[in-house]
Amino acid sequence: MRITKLTSALAACGAATAMLSAPAAPATAATAATAGTALAQAVERDSVTCVRPTGRKTNYSWKDGNSSTTVYFNNHCSHRVYAELHFKGPAGTRKECLATNGGTEGRKKFRKGLAENLTRITKDC
Repeated sequence: MRITKLTSALAACGAATAMLSAPAAPATAATAATAGTALAQAVERDSVTCVRPTGRKTNYSWKDGNSSTTVYFNNHCSHRVYAELHFKGPAGTRKECLATNGGTEGRKKFRKGLAENLTRITKDC
């Protein structure tokens, strides 16, 4: 008697779980492509080549926020690298300098206006 009650209770739980985990309406290919494109455009990346050792780079990534932009860096060079950050807004362009020591990684936050965006990072400032 006891085994029968346990078996029916487990079967009911399994059926309820299966009904709850059923997927909702599948997303169309266009919706999935749009979501993937939005995610791909969220973070921007750039790099600056090293003087020594040759073939190495300092890599940068960033995402613009409302009042600031945080730039993440990873310097694979053996020396300090200076990079110029180019911000573009309705009032024109503005430049900031970012210095990173050799062999380091980290982040630096830059304050900006609401309509300003970091467009690119170039070597030397």
